[in-house]
Amino acid sequence: MTALVLELDQVSIAAPAPDVRRQAQQPRTLVHDCTLQVRAGEALGLVGESGSGKTLSVRAVAGLLPEGFTVGGTIRIDGEDISTLPARRLRDIRARRLGMVFQTPRAHLNPLRTIGDFMTEALVSVAGEKPDAADRRAQDLLAEVGIPDPARRMRQRPGDLSGGLLQRVMIAATLAMDPPLLLADEITTALDVTTQEEVMAVIADLRRHRDLALLFITHDLALAGAVCDRVAVMQHGRTVETLRAATMRKDAADSYTQRLLSATLPGDLIADRVEADEPVLSVDGLRKTFQVRSPRGGREEFVAVDDIGFTLARGGSLGIVGESGSGKSTTARIICGLETADAGSVTVKGADWTRPARHAADRRARARIAQMVFQDPYQSLDPRQTVGQCLSEAVAVHRRGIGRAELDARVDELMAAVMLAPALAAQRPRSLSGGQRQRVAIARALAAEPEILVLDEAVSALDVTTQVEILTLLDGIRRTTGVALLMISHDLTTVRRLCDHVVVMKSGAVVEQGPIADVLDRPHAEYTRTLLDSIPRAGWVPRRRLPARTSALPTVATATTHIPTSRGER
Repeated sequence: MTALVLELDQVSIAAPAPDVRRQAQQPRTLVHDCTLQVRAGEALGLVGESGSGKTLSVRAVAGLLPEGFTVGGTIRIDGEDISTLPARRLRDIRARRLGMVFQTPRAHLNPLRTIGDFMTEALVSVAGEKPDAADRRAQDLLAEVGIPDPARRMRQRPGDLSGGLLQRVMIAATLAMDPPLLLADEITTALDVTTQEEVMAVIADLRRHRDLALLFITHDLALAGAVCDRVAVMQHGRTVETLRAATMRKDAADSYTQRLLSATLPGDLIADRVEADEPVLSVDGLRKTFQVRSPRGGREEFVAVDDIGFTLARGGSLGIVGESGSGKSTTARIICGLETADAGSVTVKGADWTRPARHAADRRARARIAQMVFQDPYQSLDPRQTVGQCLSEAVAVHRRGIGRAELDARVDELMAAVMLAPALAAQRPRSLSGGQRQRVAIARALAAEPEILVLDEAVSALDVTTQVEILTLLDGIRRTTGVALLMISHDLTTVRRLCDHVVVMKSGAVVEQGPIADVLDRPHAEYTRTLLDSIPRAGWVPRRRLPARTSALPTVATATTHIPTSRGER
């Protein structure tokens, strides 16, 4: 029996009372009884709906709970109760013994510093490596997680990278200290299927070669079943059962687990439709380049979008799929006026939208037609506003002179439409789970009653049951209102169920496009076949698609690394 690396024994987590000055209130218990064990070399999946307490439980291990939160029960790392350790030793354990990768990488990277600064900071300040050696190791780690041209990436800043590339940077930086325990909070949420496969294969290699223990939070049950040894299920802050991953569908006894496992998109979302003679959106010959940092210094041209063209019918749904950095989001941003194309045209309802609107009235008019839901809701919501204030503002912008009662009623309608509890109207984004924040962003977009809804990975942060609810909701809205959906996604299963047509992109260009069944069931391009082969399913095992290393990376901090306990030790 291998040694326990991490143990949570009846852990409870309570948030401080909302306002103790006005009235005596008890702290709110958010996690009631979380009991988990992870052994060396083992991968434990932690699944459950948004708000079930998964992330809070993992943050308690890493010491990253918000101020005022209290923890009960016992958390042990390598057999030591962390609540009894001196502060200095606890810092050393958390710096060297565990690493954590977060769900939203852009929120955890300094936008003013380069990727190289971020990658080498711990290697220099904690591991004591020389800057040149740290730089070489950082580039090796970026290559290890599948980032092309790591020397150039080291000179770039977070704003120059896509969400998927940033997530890979976070994973590489976390692995830099070779921690024996990796806490992974939805690390594949922002990754396309091929990159997800590559990253999970890298982690599988590390587990085998270094006995890495992995606690893997995910809402993708198929992925958890494929890469984990056991799966723990959480609901309302409690672990309801822990199952062997390979047989969890057969062994699940709790009704909640059975509901999670049975949650799937209805197969009849796609229906035959009569498309309008004229499309609501037409894109032709779109091209966009950026000036990026060169690995040799100075600037160079990067082609993000190259000769893209497609149409979207009224009430239709078009999916754009491809790897991170393939140009999907840049295309969507050009359509919505957030970027300016170098060449080509964007036509919406017969009007030329190739150039962004110059005047406020024109911008509002366009916003009534097209709304965009972004990949990272934490970055797109104002942290100072409550949910109610956010939605009220959106409604008021598009319904001038609306009365208070009508405004409040419309906000209630929007919250109900995206399955948000009325009590959450008084909460700010930091108090919501990732899935709840994304639902607020979708509700805000629907406030304009748009004719085109652009969804940039809008459901990637949602758990499986909420994905089913939101996507079924979106399809229902499309059927009843005629809104056209443009879905940017790396989840081919979602695109298959919701979209009529699909465009497959790679390196800024269209690889193939057409009706969903033609492209995904009978793909012509080898790249499309690779995407389909990378989807987790029964019997699927992640495998490396990039060339394997000829030798392992040198170890910086291993399970036997001595942790200093006194001021005189190094």
